[in-house]
Amino acid sequence: MAGFTYFCILMTYLKNIIFLFFLFFGLTTKEQIIGPNLVNNPSFEQYYSCPFYSGELYKCKYWWGVSTDYYNACASPYDSIPLNWAGFQYAHTGVAYSGFILYGGGISNIDYREYIKTKLSDSLISNKRYCTKCYISLANDSYIWIPSAYILLDSLGVILTKDSVQDTTIPIISNGIKVQNDIFNIDTVNWFQISNSFIANGGEKYLTIGNFDNIINWPLGEEGEIYIYIDDVSVCECAYKINLGNDTILCQGEALLLNASLQGATYIWQDGSTNSTFLATKPGKYKVTANIKEYNITVSDSINISFTDSCFIIPNVFTPNGDNYNDYFVIQNTLSWNINLQVYNRWGIKVFQDDNYKNNWDGKDLADGVYYYIIKATNQLSGYKKEYHGSLTILK
Repeated sequence: MAGFTYFCILMTYLKNIIFLFFLFFGLTTKEQIIGPNLVNNPSFEQYYSCPFYSGELYKCKYWWGVSTDYYNACASPYDSIPLNWAGFQYAHTGVAYSGFILYGGGISNIDYREYIKTKLSDSLISNKRYCTKCYISLANDSYIWIPSAYILLDSLGVILTKDSVQDTTIPIISNGIKVQNDIFNIDTVNWFQISNSFIANGGEKYLTIGNFDNIINWPLGEEGEIYIYIDDVSVCECAYKINLGNDTILCQGEALLLNASLQGATYIWQDGSTNSTFLATKPGKYKVTANIKEYNITVSDSINISFTDSCFIIPNVFTPNGDNYNDYFVIQNTLSWNINLQVYNRWGIKVFQDDNYKNNWDGKDLADGVYYYIIKATNQLSGYKKEYHGSLTILK
């Protein structure tokens, strides 16, 4: 029976240790998930046959679009990489990419647009967040009939629909999910990441990429077009979440390290600080907001923290008789503290001292009787100090 009682006390003690471990190192849990890419052949590497002329995106597996182009290193110089009829650009990944007229304006090309399309590998799930990403570069063929006089549009968009969008070169009006991305600063030298996120309605399985603006800021009377290369397209389920934990009570002088770290995020806490972590040393409400600019996502969480003076549990008796029950002088709830323990007999003579006490004193070398302790505790995170005095009895 004594052994069972000891086991119950030991398990209670271990649970306290585990609880304090999470207090010391922080209660924060984070969720940051990027699922598999639902876009088949995202880098345009797979093909049915090498392109030979313009308007042959259909030769690239899983992709199509009216008058849209396919470039591959296997092709003739007209559609090859890096040099082709539209300009000069290496692939962002591999040896292939697509290209299309994002917008054509003027008298002969009134509101002309091209779109590239694909069918996703799986339907989107209702109320799930998805992240979109692709890389684009402005082609040298973009002009206003004056070489190198470029006109830049303000957005590249994607539409997610349940059914395939009709092939067209006019503005698409669709009841699908539309996501717009600013593209003011692209050039003909670099690849630019275009990314965003959205919440699915559910059942969407077709992706269309192009320009969906209702109003285009195009110079009056100017003939020309905006032509872009595109590579590495992705649509992935994504989740970003911060959980600072449940409201909690700390021992007076303890501290809780709150951790909101998410890849690529910026932060703002309740006091205006911008680190990914915050050391809570006072009672109150703590809140953090994280912004993941890459996908235009904002998440936040908060926690209430209070403090109490009654944390340490100090025994007034222990029995070092070798029966594996109450054989040590155990101070509970000290995990995040450095403990200096001093013990004196009734004549004031120091009989034990440990500057880094770990609940391992058995008092076997002392006679039964009453002794007096001084406990000096220093919190390892906050540096807070407190001191306890009292008596203890040794019974063998």
